Amino acid sequence: MAVKITHLTNGQQVRFANADGARRYAEIMGGGIDKWDFTVVPGEAGLPQVSGAVVNVPVWRMTSQ
Repeated sequence: MAVKITHLTNGQQVRFANADGARRYAEIMGGGIDKWDFTVVPGEAGLPQVSGAVVNVPVWRMTSQ
């Protein structure tokens, strides 16, 4: 779930793939989480669904002659 944070003083907006990353950014770079407004970004319909299947891709060894 994506999260967008907005700085309460200057209006800066930063988007993160997850809440943990947003929280860490706000604490370390942004002066504390109390200075940010956290908003959950709804899923985007245009993104393809990723399956958990493993795809084996053949690898050819390159040799110099």
